[in-house]
Amino acid sequence: MIQICDDKLLIFNLLLLMSVLACETSEILTFTAHERGKVEIRCPYESGYEEYKKYLCRGECPRVFKDKVVESESAAQDERFSLNDNKSAQIFTVTITDLRTEDRGQYWCGVKTGVGNYDYNREIYLEIKHVSRVSGVTGEHLNITCHYESELKDNVKFICKGSNTSLCDKSAIKVSSENNSNGRFSLRDNVSAGVFTVNITDLTEEDSGIYWCGAVQRGQARKNKWISVIDLNISAGKMTSDI
Repeated sequence: MIQICDDKLLIFNLLLLMSVLACETSEILTFTAHERGKVEIRCPYESGYEEYKKYLCRGECPRVFKDKVVESESAAQDERFSLNDNKSAQIFTVTITDLRTEDRGQYWCGVKTGVGNYDYNREIYLEIKHVSRVSGVTGEHLNITCHYESELKDNVKFICKGSNTSLCDKSAIKVSSENNSNGRFSLRDNVSAGVFTVNITDLTEEDSGIYWCGAVQRGQARKNKWISVIDLNISAGKMTSDI
């Protein structure tokens, strides 16, 4: 009789644990990067999982036959993928370099719990943006156009400079629709056409780099919606553009 009670208690505890794991990982984390760039996918996990194996799998990540693109303590299928586990911070980071359009899609951060086939999972969506290349001439000016969907017409628009979105904090924002101008940068938003235009005057070679067109999303802790990516090259020579 005692054994039966113990078995029932064990089953109850397992079901409770599975329920907790499902509830704790319901939020989808979205990461945005650009072609030929790199992205760092940060996967936080709960205390107590420090010594468990970590992995990143692609697709729906079923309970069995997971497509693990990288796993701790194992060589990655693709050398572009690497995994670093910061156990003191309880975060493991998967870095993907030389990004390609086919890398876009659904992934899961996983921690092998050892409880049946139920792992501690967090759903990830990776978005890969095409890079538009623009070149300009020092001392001249140019326009960068950023097309957006109608749902963003009332949102604050901006352009920032940084090799990846994590570097696009307030200090990297060159100009936004809140102020419309900032030194050599100005922004004009044509809401009816769904496009905003950034004008840069008196171009310098230091203006070269990756720029992100974005909009501040409402009701999501002011998270950014990344619209497009521009690789700007400024030098002495003929000005060209593919956007």
